[in-house]
Amino acid sequence: MAPFVPYHNSAGQSTIVKFGGLLTTEFLEPPPGRCFLFRQTYRHTVKGPIPENLRKLIDSPDRPKGPPPHFHQFQTEYFKVEHGIMGINVDGVIKRITPEDGEVSVKAGSIHNFFIHPDSRESMTVYLSASDSGMDFQLDRIFFENWYGYWHDALLHDGGLDWIQFLAIQDGGDAYTPAPRWCPFRRQVGYWTCVILGRWVGGILGYRPFFKEYTTDWDFAVAKMKGSFFQRHLIEESYRVAKPWQQQVELEAPSKPTNAEFEPWTTDMEHVGLTPNSHEIKLRRSNGEANI
Repeated sequence: MAPFVPYHNSAGQSTIVKFGGLLTTEFLEPPPGRCFLFRQTYRHTVKGPIPENLRKLIDSPDRPKGPPPHFHQFQTEYFKVEHGIMGINVDGVIKRITPEDGEVSVKAGSIHNFFIHPDSRESMTVYLSASDSGMDFQLDRIFFENWYGYWHDALLHDGGLDWIQFLAIQDGGDAYTPAPRWCPFRRQVGYWTCVILGRWVGGILGYRPFFKEYTTDWDFAVAKMKGSFFQRHLIEESYRVAKPWQQQVELEAPSKPTNAEFEPWTTDMEHVGLTPNSHEIKLRRSNGEANI
């Protein structure tokens, strides 16, 4: 498949709504020592008349109820339930987390996923954050803007996830898919599969981890990609010198330039009419045309 192109633009939004309201993420100011903080709400369904493709997704096994199993190589992740019940699977052990449990953590390297628990009424709201590893590719706002943007567009409009694109985005956020349970060293195999296919091979083929359409701090995303030999060629930096609209208006010339015999084609002939110039008159007379 060709590298993915986003279907919608959500850059610059502190609150992003995906899947028709099935998933809502509100980005907040992170506390000291954390590289991001957001408040996230999952619903079991979206009521009322909705597009057919969204209803089909909600009624399918692929309904977004939480991320797929993954691990973070370098970061510890934190969860705090505000409303409802969260289910979380950490290294094969499933737990129910409620507001009474306070903040819980998942240590770096633990294979996990969280989800809205079947017993949670209508919705679940949880605060998520993670430790700041100081690395280029880590869990942060840029990663989540792109992951949720791609997840939404791929499932609703693109027929499903492209595996290389999925790995490229996951690698951009220190989120790695483990190998199957039967595979020895499943975490190490998963990590290097993600790096080799997502970052190295994907980068060569034109797959990028971040998209301007989803990303609020695009300068930061560009700086991240410049750190990878395999992704540098994907970067375009002319946007840095693009002038804002007001400055473009100020560049407008006081009068329209003229274009000799080619001028008529640059005017509105329907309202101005065509006045033949001297060159055209001579040409038409040489062809024997009268009444000139």
